[in-house]
Amino acid sequence: MWCRAMSVLLLDAGNTRLKWALCENGQFLQQGVFAYEWSALPAQFQSHWEALRNTRTVNKLVLSNVAGDRLESSLRQWWGGNCVQESLSLTIDTVQAQAQAFGVQCAYRQPAQLGADRWAALVATRHHIAGACCVIACGTALTIDVLTSEGVHAGGLIAPGMATMRQSLLASAAQIEVGDEAMNASIFCAQDTTSAVQAGIMAATAGAVQQVLQQCREHGQPTPVCVVTGGDAQWLLPTLPEGSLHKTEWVLKGLAIIAGCQ
Repeated sequence: MWCRAMSVLLLDAGNTRLKWALCENGQFLQQGVFAYEWSALPAQFQSHWEALRNTRTVNKLVLSNVAGDRLESSLRQWWGGNCVQESLSLTIDTVQAQAQAFGVQCAYRQPAQLGADRWAALVATRHHIAGACCVIACGTALTIDVLTSEGVHAGGLIAPGMATMRQSLLASAAQIEVGDEAMNASIFCAQDTTSAVQAGIMAATAGAVQQVLQQCREHGQPTPVCVVTGGDAQWLLPTLPEGSLHKTEWVLKGLAIIAGCQ
């Protein structure tokens, strides 16, 4: 008798988008992503669930959530109704950072305060890359975390992401008007307003990374390899040292390890 394969559904709920992957034996079999429409979240969940429910039997759900209680409450309410309708008994396991697990020692005195996405990215880095690393996530927020070659999280920083900086500047400075041109990492001294805004954002973002790398050197640590991920990673990558790595789906890959499907 033919049986459908058992899989783990990984959910990465970021600030503006939810990414998901169906993982089986360490492989992502199906993936999806959507930007939140807060008034239509249940319909969005259902639409993406329909895309995978007939091909695999999900036996575990693992969630990284930095989008807040509203997202998680809506997700759990929808999933509860879905389980009743489809006679499922699965619960959603929400990931939290731990003091020490999966080869990573968290720097935070209260590990639960470290974002689940940052924790998952650290776990993925420790699992897939040898040596000291600087893990950079370029999304709504810019996060930078240093991980030693022994798996010790030295700590990190949080700053506005590129799009957030741009939106904040335009909202606060009445006389600055810029177009929708893509970021350009090669701009030095700009000669028009749009380019000047781009150059300022790039300088602030790249400068934050350089400051962290400089502090590593000043504390006698080996210069870490930069591992950059997130939606704006492509713009930051050209400004990083040679040998830097661009990794996609890094939070999902960390969740796969945490879920035990790697």
